Amino acid sequence: MKKFNFLALLGILLTTLVLRPPVASVGPLVAELEARLNLGSLEVGLLTSIPVFCFGLGAFASPAIVRRFGIDKTLLVLQALIAISIAGRLWFGFVGLLVGTTVIGLSIAVANVILPGIVRARFPERVGIVTATYTMTLAVAASFAASTAVPISAALGGWQFSLLVWVVPAVAAFLVWSTQTKAVKHVAVSAEHHELEARSVRRSPITWWIVAFFGIQSLGFYALLAWLPSLLIYGGATAAEAGGVLGVTTIAGVPFGMLLGSNLKRFKSLSVPAAIASGLTTIGMALLLDPKLSLIAGIVIGLGQASTFPISLNLISTRATTVAQTTELSTLSQGYGYLAAALGTFVFGWLRDVSASWVIPILLLVLLSALQLYCGLVAGRNRVIENPAA
Repeated sequence: MKKFNFLALLGILLTTLVLRPPVASVGPLVAELEARLNLGSLEVGLLTSIPVFCFGLGAFASPAIVRRFGIDKTLLVLQALIAISIAGRLWFGFVGLLVGTTVIGLSIAVANVILPGIVRARFPERVGIVTATYTMTLAVAASFAASTAVPISAALGGWQFSLLVWVVPAVAAFLVWSTQTKAVKHVAVSAEHHELEARSVRRSPITWWIVAFFGIQSLGFYALLAWLPSLLIYGGATAAEAGGVLGVTTIAGVPFGMLLGSNLKRFKSLSVPAAIASGLTTIGMALLLDPKLSLIAGIVIGLGQASTFPISLNLISTRATTVAQTTELSTLSQGYGYLAAALGTFVFGWLRDVSASWVIPILLLVLLSALQLYCGLVAGRNRVIENPAA
């Protein structure tokens, strides 16, 4: 058995600590940002939707970057960019905040795509448990960032310091991962071989059901991440209470999600788990229509969303039959999926402005969650993408 690489695991987990908080901590601070920077709804919409748009756009560049520089050195550069952007975006008004957040989003996009490959390469015998651990870390970090953004801002004297605290794990991740790149040899991948594998993925119907499932669950998560605090404040909650509910929503299902993610290999088909998780999300979205049920809604949504994310990652890794196919399927799912999430997040806020109510945006999320259920039923069937070399 290959010797366990503790530093590699630590580097991965430190990296995942900063793959959501630089985005998740912005939503709860929207009210303060509007007041301090004199932002309108269009500017707020850009600020909250641009990172997710970058998640999608940057994903498509990942394969080319990795083929050129190697997967380990690519992650090291991304860690440096994230750390620099977290610190640099805070001192130049709205433009600086938007530019820095854009760089962070693009860096996170590439990291999202390459992390499954890094885990497979470093921990080939522990892929399931390591993947479940880092997805749990993503969820916990996002929840912590969302629930503490407002209190930290109040304690330290402003939104800049609330966002700046995340430079610490970013720098730590860079320092730890720098020990993992010195002795690694990069092996070039044949462009012809990659294109053959990529074509087989693009032509498979399985791919597009997975893309749809991943995209809808991402849209629901990021729409709430960006707008749930504003929705709850509109319903009478304080900023701190709204941030707390968002924190509960992102953390409630984490233990169950990790347990499910570690045991998905026991299921012959993922259709039933995907449908149940999506059904919970649909019910929770519907409960948001009553402000008095916001906490219950957050818990139910949390259970559903914390389950659909590991299911999505598992579908990506198990429905492909080769490493090259896995990379391509990950690129398409996260690329198109996050682009859909970005557009949906922007439309969600736009519908609120047009209708002067949160009812229509919430109903849209209910309908999309129901569609996600159907996509999960189809994508979860026990089928794989054909291997063109077989």
